[in-house]
Amino acid sequence: MRILHLTTIPLIVGLLTLPAEADVIQISNTNGSFMLRSQNIAGLFNNASSHFTTSELSAVHATLQNWGIDTDGKITIIPVNTSAGFSLITLVDEELGLGDTGGDGMLGLTSTAPNSSSMFINDSTQDSWSLIQPPFGSQTMGSTFVWGSIGSGDGFAWSNLSLGDTLSYNFVDLDGDGGAIDAEAFQFVGWKEGGWDIIASNGFKSDGSSVFTGTVVPAPPAALLLTVISLGYRRRRH
Repeated sequence: MRILHLTTIPLIVGLLTLPAEADVIQISNTNGSFMLRSQNIAGLFNNASSHFTTSELSAVHATLQNWGIDTDGKITIIPVNTSAGFSLITLVDEELGLGDTGGDGMLGLTSTAPNSSSMFINDSTQDSWSLIQPPFGSQTMGSTFVWGSIGSGDGFAWSNLSLGDTLSYNFVDLDGDGGAIDAEAFQFVGWKEGGWDIIASNGFKSDGSSVFTGTVVPAPPAALLLTVISLGYRRRRH
């Protein structure tokens, strides 16, 4: 038992001295579950209001395009470390920085997050949206986003997320037969092997809906550290 104890201590100390890893969110949908690792994108959510500016929105799109990720016709879900803390961003179609240029589709969204989180939304004075904030528990955002397929996008984010926080998303395709929204509409993007990558994709169900949840989970080395401590504890009990 003494040998295990002495070898475990330096391993734990080594893990604690490693640089902190990015936050991780576990997504669960009809296809199963998977992890999305975050990374920094500079200059996001510096303002005190809940406005997700068009320039911030286009900066996220430009970052993804630099990594070969096409956001046109897509609903892109991406975790990002921002000035407002760990954030899960939803990009609605592609934004080229020119603002709204008309619409040829509609996308409904109802999303719930802990009351401790903050919200940022693009075109807050133009889109139809509401935020219900009860005194305890969770808050719910409901919105109808205008889908403009020619260089005009939208966006929304929950920020200041903490370990254990759970989010829910319920999307409804209001485009009908217009075809503005891609059949495999959803792409879930995370940081992988030194760059942004599409981790999973999904489409709407036959009824035009799409539902998923996200839970903030420990990232290595924290998760590995918990495993080491747990194994050491079990070994000492035996």
